[in-house]
Amino acid sequence: MLARGDAVWMGNLKDTLNTKRRRNSLPLSHIVLQLPPELLQKIFLFLVDLYVARESLHSSGRPDWIAITYVCRYWRSAALGQPELWSSITPGFSFSWSQAMVERSAPLPMRINMHIRPFFHGGLESLAASELLAASRIRSLRLSGHPADVLEVLNRLCSPSPLVSLSLWVTRMGEPVDLPEAMCDRDTPHLRCLTFETPACIRAPVWLLAGVTHFTTSASISLHELLLPLQAMPQLQTLRVVQLLNERDDQDAPEQVPLPRVVLPRLSLLSFCDNTPRRLVIISSRIDAPPTIRRHFFWRVFLVPRWEGWGDMFTAMQAIIPTDSAPGIDDGGLRFAQVTGGHEQGSFEVWSRAGPENARANAGPFPCEDALFLFRAEWQRLRVFMPDGEGTIDELLPFFHLANLCAHLRTARIVDLAIVPETSTAIEHGTGMQDAPDVVERWQALLAALPSVKTLRLHRGGHACLSVLRALSSSAALLPHLQRVFVVQSTVRHANASDACPGGIGIYGVDANLNSAMASRKPVQANVGVVLVGCEVDEETLEELRKRARIHIGDASMYTQL
Repeated sequence: MLARGDAVWMGNLKDTLNTKRRRNSLPLSHIVLQLPPELLQKIFLFLVDLYVARESLHSSGRPDWIAITYVCRYWRSAALGQPELWSSITPGFSFSWSQAMVERSAPLPMRINMHIRPFFHGGLESLAASELLAASRIRSLRLSGHPADVLEVLNRLCSPSPLVSLSLWVTRMGEPVDLPEAMCDRDTPHLRCLTFETPACIRAPVWLLAGVTHFTTSASISLHELLLPLQAMPQLQTLRVVQLLNERDDQDAPEQVPLPRVVLPRLSLLSFCDNTPRRLVIISSRIDAPPTIRRHFFWRVFLVPRWEGWGDMFTAMQAIIPTDSAPGIDDGGLRFAQVTGGHEQGSFEVWSRAGPENARANAGPFPCEDALFLFRAEWQRLRVFMPDGEGTIDELLPFFHLANLCAHLRTARIVDLAIVPETSTAIEHGTGMQDAPDVVERWQALLAALPSVKTLRLHRGGHACLSVLRALSSSAALLPHLQRVFVVQSTVRHANASDACPGGIGIYGVDANLNSAMASRKPVQANVGVVLVGCEVDEETLEELRKRARIHIGDASMYTQL
C-alpha cells in the first residue's frame, strides 16, 4: 500500500497529467487563433528572411515558406494581409508565382533576384522576365544569366526607372558587355548602388553613373579600365573592388598611357580584395579623395611561396597608413590587431584609428569597419604533400610569417590585441588544430613584434589562446607594457593544461596558464589587471589568480574600456 504522503503525491500527479491532456486536446485552430495577427505576421517575416538569405533555387517554382498559408484560414489571412511577405522574388520562382508575388506585395517596393535563362526548366524565360520587370515598384534588382538575355530584360525596364540598386552577373567571359545606352530612356533618377558581380567586363553608359554612390566590381580588368568609369561618378561614396584585376596594362610605365587621375570628393571607403597590395597603393595614389577616406585591403591566400618577394609590396602600404592626426597627438599608425582561428585556418588583421567623426576611437576598441586603414590576411591550409627537399606546407602559410609581415607593416604602435577562435566548430575542435611543434614559438615571435600592446583580449578559449598564454609564460620580456587582460566567455577553473572544458567553449586549463603567465611578469607588471567577462569561475580559482594579478568580474561596458 502507498503511504499517505505517496498517495497525495500520486493524486497531484494525476491531476497535472489530466490538465495537460485536456490542454493538448484543444483544436489547433483554437491555439493559433489566440495569437494576434500582428504577432503572426512578424513571425512570418522572420521566417521569410531566413529563406531569402539562403538564396537557394526553388525547384518547385514557389516560395519555400509558402506552407505557412496552408496551415489554416487564419494563418492564410494573416499572410495575405502582409504585403511585405511577398515583396522579395528570389531565383527559381515560376512566372505565375512571380506574378502573384507582384500582385500581393502591392503597393510596397520590391526586391527581385532572378536567373534569366531562355530554356531554364521551371524558371523565367527572358521575355516573360522582361514583362514582369516592367513593374514600376522595383527598387532592388539582381539579374544573372547570358548577356543577351540580361540585356533583353534591361532594354524593357520602365521609364523613369524606380531602381535604387542594380546588380548584374553574366555568364560569358571574353568580349566586354555594354549596357544599353537607351536603357530606361536614360532616366534612372534614384539609382545609387551599382554592382558588377561577374569577372567579365561590363561597361555602363556614362549617364547611368552620374548619381551612383556605391559601386562594387568583380571584373577582371586593368587599372585603366577601373579608373576611367570612376571619372563619371562624382557622387561616389563607397568603392569596392572584390576580384583580381587583370595583370595587363596595370602599371604606370613610361611606354604606356599614364593612369588617369580621378576626383571623388565624397569618397569615404575604398575596399580592395586582391592578391597584390601594390595595386591598392597605385589606385589610392590616382584618386583625389577627402583625407578621412577609409582604405581597407583584404588578402586571401592559401599558400605563399617565395614569401620574401612580398616584402617590398607590404612596405609600400605604409604610405597609405594614417599618421598622427595632429602634432603631439600619438594616434597615428596601426593601433589594433586581431588574430582569428589558428595556424591551419584563420585571419590576421591590423587597423588604425577611426575617422574624427567617430568618438568611439578614443573610448575603447571600435569596429574595424570604422578604421581609416585596415589590412586583413586570410589563410587556409591545403592537404597537399610537398616534394622532397621543398620544405613543409607550414612554411608557406601566412600564419608562420606574421612576425615578418608585422615588420613590413610597422606594428610597433599597436596597443590592443585580440585572440579569437575560429567560429567553425569543425575547425576549432578538429584534431588538425592541435599545436604544431613550433606554433608557440611563432606566437612568441608575433608577440615580440607587438611590443606596445597594453590590452590583451582572449575570446572563448581555444588552442590559439592557450598558445598565447604559453608564449607569455615562457618569456617575461613579451608584451612589456601589458596592463590588462580580458578573458571573454570562457570557463576558468583548476585544470591541467591538457584537460578539456565541457562543451568545448572554455579555455582549456586557463587558470593554470594564467597563473603561469602572470607569475612570469616582471615586478613592475605584477599587478596586471585580469577582467573576466561572461566567464564561469569558482572561488578557489579566483583566490589563486588574485595572488598574481588584479582580478575583476566585468561586463560588456567594462570590456570596451582601455
